[in-house]
Amino acid sequence: MKIFPKIVFCLLLTGVFYSCKRAATPTKSTSIGEYEEDLSPVRLTYDKKPDIDTNDGKVKRDNVYNAVKDEIPMNDNKEVDKALDSMSIHNKNIRYSAGYRIQVYVGNERKEVDEARSYIYQNFPDLNVYLTFSQPTYRLKAGDFTSRMDAERYYNSIRQRYSMAMIVPERIDIRKSMQIR
Repeated sequence: MKIFPKIVFCLLLTGVFYSCKRAATPTKSTSIGEYEEDLSPVRLTYDKKPDIDTNDGKVKRDNVYNAVKDEIPMNDNKEVDKALDSMSIHNKNIRYSAGYRIQVYVGNERKEVDEARSYIYQNFPDLNVYLTFSQPTYRLKAGDFTSRMDAERYYNSIRQRYSMAMIVPERIDIRKSMQIR
């Protein structure tokens, strides 16, 4: 009876030692950075060999260049011009786009919104001002910017005077945005 616990202990101890053995590492090294691809189907093949002058062993250059000149495609300027004209007409019909405006003031005071509007008109004459009233709140927004970076230039100056100013995404008039310097 006293031998049974000793045998169980020995078996458990050997099990622990075998489970702690080091994992075998693979001997073959796999390289992750190697790139292999067969590009032979897409490579150019040149059937015509350049003429070699038998007297001095030099390649005649004019035959090599003539072979390349034969493969140049014809000029398609008329078709390209037609496509560009249709794209231009389509783009002229687009008037509005997603853009950004600077929200200068949001509040209930008519006097403060008028002061903010006059500040924008005096200091930034090239910005368009948009005043909306949704009872009881006035919202004053300025500018039509196609990118956020354009709005950031004016935003930093306006923020010095109006700390609550923020850049908001909005639908803008593209033609007016092109007038901003």
